[in-house]
Amino acid sequence: MAQAAGSTKSLAHNEARSALIESALRVISTEGAASMHPNELCLELGIARSLVNFHFGGRDGLVAEAMALGYERYVSELKRAADAAGPEPLDRLLAWVDRQVEWTIANPGLAAALNFQREASSMHGGMPDEVAAHLVETGARNFNFLVELVRAVRESNGVATDSSTLGFDGAVVGWLTLGLSVWLAGRHTPTQHLARPDLVKLAKERAHRLIAGMLEA
Repeated sequence: MAQAAGSTKSLAHNEARSALIESALRVISTEGAASMHPNELCLELGIARSLVNFHFGGRDGLVAEAMALGYERYVSELKRAADAAGPEPLDRLLAWVDRQVEWTIANPGLAAALNFQREASSMHGGMPDEVAAHLVETGARNFNFLVELVRAVRESNGVATDSSTLGFDGAVVGWLTLGLSVWLAGRHTPTQHLARPDLVKLAKERAHRLIAGMLEA
């Protein structure tokens, strides 16, 4: 519920910064970055609009910080899903795949902003250098973890591996999963008719078979 104008709610500056990021992330995740309006967030939180400029330099900075936090949490969720799947290498990899699909369906706005930053982030300027660097580092960590999952599956199948093959196989798994996620989330206009909940289970099962077969060869 939004706070009424003139609310007496008060947050310390550092608390206001965190609260703004969390509130922005909540809106961006489900409704999209274009629906995130700092004035509305500040009204909800009972804080001055000037704090957006103070902490983030403006709306773009707030969007960027929210995206970075959301991506960090997303990467952590993927790793937790794999770790919770048990010791079997293929189970761990497929849990990583499934969680990405589920997360994208649940967070279509943030997924669109991360995957299509220029078009979907609603940012008028570029990503701040520090935030961009953090996103790149987090993305590299996610990809390296994916490659290690792929390595474990290949080794469990007795398939010889080398760094270039592992990197390529990891990228193929990532591309397949990303495409599946975007289509099933229903935010890709030409394929919105495929965003049917009843297809998600079947689509994941078929993706599982494709990935397992690729990594056996």
